[in-house]
Amino acid sequence: MAVIRKPARTTHLDLAVLQREVNLLLERLADFDRSSTGEGEWIPGVDVYECRGRLVIAAEVPGIAADSLRVSFRDRHLVITGERRERRPPASTASFHCMERPQGRFTRIIHIDVAVDIQLAESHLAGGVLTVTIPRVKDRRGREIIIPVQREETS
Repeated sequence: MAVIRKPARTTHLDLAVLQREVNLLLERLADFDRSSTGEGEWIPGVDVYECRGRLVIAAEVPGIAADSLRVSFRDRHLVITGERRERRPPASTASFHCMERPQGRFTRIIHIDVAVDIQLAESHLAGGVLTVTIPRVKDRRGREIIIPVQREETS
């Protein structure tokens, strides 16, 4: 019986396989990042926390007027959209040397995976922070309910 031997893997081949796997991982992470944040030219920072039976979402949107913001809820996602207008130098002869503050449109999508009462949601803008407060609904799933067992009478 003939013995078939596999050729030894070279280090070069191992590195090529590793490179391909790393590239696939980075592509997946990039797709995940785009789907969780939304679309737009920039993305505001967001904190999501729970306090006193309410879910609170705080988004940093300095320099944006309340009428330039839109907050909506659909399919268990809170969607915050807005636009920061282009800034112009105060004098027509002035020009920017450095421009780091983002401008343009943004969309931020926050997945809400807890039971909330969206009809009682509130939002307000103060100090460059948009705060959305949504009351939690007591989740009835998982709660134990005792069902009494009737005893059958025999004659």
